[in-house]
Amino acid sequence: MSERDVNETSCIPGYVCYGSDWDISSSISTPNKRSVVPCRNDEKTFCVRPANEDICSDLTVTFTPGECRGSSFNVTKSISVDFLNPSEIQQIKPTGLPAEINTTLPDLPKCKNLSVSYTCSENNKADVKLSELKPFTDYSCTGLILQNSISINKTTPSVHVRVDCELTITNIKKDLTSTSIELSWKTTSKNCQQVLPLLHELSYDCSCDGQTGKVTVTSPDGGTCVITGLNPFTGYTCRVRAKYKNKIQVSTGGEVKLQTKVGTPAAVTELKLHVHEHNTIKVSWHRPSTFNGPERKYIIRLNTADDKEVTKKELEGTKYEVEFKDLSYSTSYKVKVTAHNGHYESIPQISEISTLYNNKAVIGFRVFLFIVIVLAFLFLTYKFYIQKFRKSTNDVNDDMELEAIYENRQPPGWHHKEAH
Repeated sequence: MSERDVNETSCIPGYVCYGSDWDISSSISTPNKRSVVPCRNDEKTFCVRPANEDICSDLTVTFTPGECRGSSFNVTKSISVDFLNPSEIQQIKPTGLPAEINTTLPDLPKCKNLSVSYTCSENNKADVKLSELKPFTDYSCTGLILQNSISINKTTPSVHVRVDCELTITNIKKDLTSTSIELSWKTTSKNCQQVLPLLHELSYDCSCDGQTGKVTVTSPDGGTCVITGLNPFTGYTCRVRAKYKNKIQVSTGGEVKLQTKVGTPAAVTELKLHVHEHNTIKVSWHRPSTFNGPERKYIIRLNTADDKEVTKKELEGTKYEVEFKDLSYSTSYKVKVTAHNGHYESIPQISEISTLYNNKAVIGFRVFLFIVIVLAFLFLTYKFYIQKFRKSTNDVNDDMELEAIYENRQPPGWHHKEAH
């Protein structure tokens, strides 16, 4: 057998096939042990599948005849890109955006201007370019193989592509009041930083322990939010989360612990006043619902009816009553009680009350009046007795005088006779 006994023929697409009237099944050998398969329609024809590394180079097949059939010889075939096997192209999926699929093509120095142009579709929708892929979305991508920007009518196997951008909320700044928190932040991405400003379907949620805020997004890679309705002087854990298409939580970080500023205490409740011992005012109250600050104490002011301050007292927050003693009798007073947290006072709770009359003075006066009355009675009795005594004395004297007159008017010698 000689070289002229072997002919190249077409049998299997993508294969180099050789036929001969000789039985060459055991005579063919290939470099790197390329597989040799028989042609299905011709038992005398055998085919070799070039590897991609053979593209744009020569494939040499050696024929080694058996004993008495001649010497070995080589048959060389120039392998064009038409023999490229797309299934052997290695495709490395993208891990970031803008997306790139790295393909392992035959050695470029041998196959110049060989490239792959990919198109992708989402759930069989319209095709988009690889550079237009969006994050957090599933695509099926197929590459069209080009040489000198012209299709060679071969495509790569479909590859599933999904890029989950790694987003991190950073640089959180905060502005606090007693009842609100304003947060501002920046978003960075490890694998999508270049396209981050273009991700307009990116949105944000912010909350503080369940209390949500109103978000203002200045750009996809940052924003601000204001959370209101918070309690003063209270610790909160606040979180900022990025969402894509208002569905998928797609960020890490964005958590900060903070405390709202001191606010105004709530007012005390159930303020009660009552008068004790006629000129002592007892004051009691219930603690407020919250002090909204670091300290807990009460300020109790005693004012006149026209709101001039008489005195004030301060108590620790564990005490709920106080007394004002030695006040003026029968006088109206105004009592104001506020809670104080070291910074602010609450709205005062106000109540008015009047002390009673001076019962001790009244008793003394009554005793004095009684004594006066008794003395007057005694004086009048004495005077009456004296007058009566004098009258009685006068009557006796009158009787004596009448008797004396009577005696003086007896006939002469009557007294003498009587004496005898």
